[in-house]
Amino acid sequence: MEIIVSSVIGGQLVPEVGMEKKLHQIIIEMRKSLKKQFVNNSFEGLSKIKINLYISGDLSEYCSKSGITKYRYFQKKNEFISEFCIDRYYWNSEPMLDTKKKFLLFLESSFINLGILIKEKLKSKGYNFDSEMFKEIALKSLIAL
Repeated sequence: MEIIVSSVIGGQLVPEVGMEKKLHQIIIEMRKSLKKQFVNNSFEGLSKIKINLYISGDLSEYCSKSGITKYRYFQKKNEFISEFCIDRYYWNSEPMLDTKKKFLLFLESSFINLGILIKEKLKSKGYNFDSEMFKEIALKSLIAL
């Protein structure tokens, strides 16, 4: 199965200088890890997942609440498209955690929720989707980061 992740960062996120570059590097590594983990796995009714990741910053705000903001399934293409969005206040939510840990927690939660959404959508179309296997593969990719 193919998995595609695109991302947009809306400016400076936290006072820490250079964090956007570090976050961008984490996203690149995440893409590589996800592609590697999902390349030899397949799911009935699903051949591609596209994730658009929007991270609000001091210049652009993409959402008012963090999480999965949109999703859609295209049955003819066997494709699921979703948007993950981090609001600008997310980074202040857990002051004891560093930015990388907060980002990985967001991704973990989002992939778990994405698995549930995909399962519901595919089930309604008559497919049997193993959301636990999806979750395990996605989390395995994140652990590698």
